Amino acid sequence: MSIVVNTTWKTEPEIFIGTITHLTEIPNGEDLPVLELTIENSFEQYQVVMFQPHRDLQLTQIPDCAAQMVLWEGERGNAVSRSDTVILLDTPDTLLHLPESQLVYPDLVVDIELFIDACPVQPLADFVRRVLGRPSVGLRFLNDAMQEDGLQQPGSLARHGLDVAIRSFDACRGYNDTERWLAAIAGLLHGLGCIELSDSKPVDYLKVVLKGLGLLAEDLKRLGQNLPEAARTIQFIIASMYRIGSPTQPDPRAMVVQSSHLLAAQLQSELMHTASTHLTNPSTRLVSP
Repeated sequence: MSIVVNTTWKTEPEIFIGTITHLTEIPNGEDLPVLELTIENSFEQYQVVMFQPHRDLQLTQIPDCAAQMVLWEGERGNAVSRSDTVILLDTPDTLLHLPESQLVYPDLVVDIELFIDACPVQPLADFVRRVLGRPSVGLRFLNDAMQEDGLQQPGSLARHGLDVAIRSFDACRGYNDTERWLAAIAGLLHGLGCIELSDSKPVDYLKVVLKGLGLLAEDLKRLGQNLPEAARTIQFIIASMYRIGSPTQPDPRAMVVQSSHLLAAQLQSELMHTASTHLTNPSTRLVSP
């Protein structure tokens, strides 16, 4: 049996970068096997048909990274490609390859990308995009809730991380750009370990730190090849998070991130409490005319 796609293709192909969210290999008789896959980013989704020409280029499972493909589009949302046009990107240029349909708040990934895009130190921006660009990490970070009472709404973990990052960056005035961004990035990712401790009660901050550093280990090692001091600083600041109240004197940037974390969590909790009180107050309920 041969699979034939009957449609009229555009003459000009499109370079599309997204996340493969579904992949099925279809037997094709004596001919080459065929792949049917879904690839999606923050704006579009395509159902793609393509052949697998040889073993070196086969996609046998969904890759945990961004994928770049050359697509020839037919009917809207349907396209064909060749497997020799597939490039797996472990360092994407943006985080916008993450699939909109799997994000609780799609605008949140845009907000984080806009923040990171302002970083003038490319290896640091690449570091964040490698970490959060892996769907197995980024999607959970963007969708998960914080563990603290009153902060358990989906997406609150990433929203808190971004808030801490912005506050840390602003509070480090007087430092050079690299040092300010080190504090900001550590602030953004300081709670990453929560994605592996979603049911942990009460919150064990030491476990959060250790799990987070475990998730960051390979990417910190890679960052250290270009910026060894930056990798050590990010690791140190995150490791210092559970020492709040310790008599030892940590790095000033670590103190800034700790303070930003506490302030952001307090304000976020007060905001959610105010919203909840407002909605449950009979005098503030919407009444149909």
